[in-house]
Amino acid sequence: MQKILIPIDGSDRSQKSLDFVLSKFSKDMANITLMSVNDVSLTNLTNPMIIDIKIRESQEKIDYMLKSLKNKLSGYEVTTYSVFGDAGQEIIKKSIEDNFDLIVMTKSTKKNFIDSIGSVTLYVVKKSKCTVVIVPE
Repeated sequence: MQKILIPIDGSDRSQKSLDFVLSKFSKDMANITLMSVNDVSLTNLTNPMIIDIKIRESQEKIDYMLKSLKNKLSGYEVTTYSVFGDAGQEIIKKSIEDNFDLIVMTKSTKKNFIDSIGSVTLYVVKKSKCTVVIVPE
């Protein structure tokens, strides 16, 4: 059984990682974790009540997205995980703590090679202790 981490940012592009995993791993071959890193921008906000509201709204959107995606993976063993922080650092931290075999990410729509990988994906590729698959657009 492969332990697979799929970071999801809510974009249609990032959800292509799900399609890749579904096409390559049967239900009895994969233990999947869908992960979302909440990096809601709170700059220029000083009112604690507004900050709490922004964080809560952002977390509700993430929870709804992860639940919807988990439902698409019916029959697979799926867990969801969300955290606040820097996406690259949090993905690496989770992959090491939970000893994942594979991280599946989707490349950016940008044209040149380095930018097409994306800064978070590039960070994960450089720092990962496990295999990272970059799914094309």
